[in-house]
Amino acid sequence: MQFIVTPGGDEVAVMNASEALVVEGALSLYVLKHPESNVAIDALRVASAANEAREARMEEAAERASV
Repeated sequence: MQFIVTPGGDEVAVMNASEALVVEGALSLYVLKHPESNVAIDALRVASAANEAREARMEEAAERASV
C-alpha cells in the first residue's frame, strides 16, 4: 500500500487488488463482530463500492482486449 499526499493536503491510500480484498474482508469480519459500529459499516460500504468499481473496470478492459 502506498500513501500519496495531494496538493490540497489530503492523503490517499493506493493499494493493489489483493490488498483491497484483504481490507474488505477484514472490515466485513469487524462489522460482523461489531454491527453497532457505524464508522466500520460506512468504511465497509466505501471499500466494497471501490472494489466493485475496480472489478467492473477490469472486466471492461478484458472485453476491449478480446475484441
